[in-house]
Amino acid sequence: MKGILKWPLIIAAFLVVVRVVLERAGAPETVNNIFSVVVFYVLIAPLYFVFRIAGSGIAAPYKTLLKTTALFTALARSMVIPTYWLAYMYQWPQYRFSVAGGGNVGPGVSPFMGYVGIPLVAAAVWILISLIVGGGLGSILIAVKRKSARKASDTVTAQ
Repeated sequence: MKGILKWPLIIAAFLVVVRVVLERAGAPETVNNIFSVVVFYVLIAPLYFVFRIAGSGIAAPYKTLLKTTALFTALARSMVIPTYWLAYMYQWPQYRFSVAGGGNVGPGVSPFMGYVGIPLVAAAVWILISLIVGGGLGSILIAVKRKSARKASDTVTAQ
């Protein structure tokens, strides 16, 4: 599975940069949300991993999917964390950075919470969500793909 993370990480970096540029340029929230890295690491990347893993014949596809999804999400979140640092430093007004939106910008947020606490807790939460949603959906798809491959194999053997 060498190189499975390369292109998804490049795309995630692109999404992070484009979203921040659009937000700082004043683009509408609907446009900014199109470039959400969250959708990418919760749904799209795990599905990509499923098709790469399921077609590879790996002995432990479920374990590989969960490990790959967790690692990818951790790496993608590590790209997002500096945007939260900048948002805290410059008090960016976007809702996703506000305390009300689960971010680190607002009254009463200490430097420790702004730079370390909130970004790390958010990363841990998104890794878990990715494992539950992306890993769960991916595991279902692997099971379906393995079952259909087994049926095809049984059909060939029966002939």
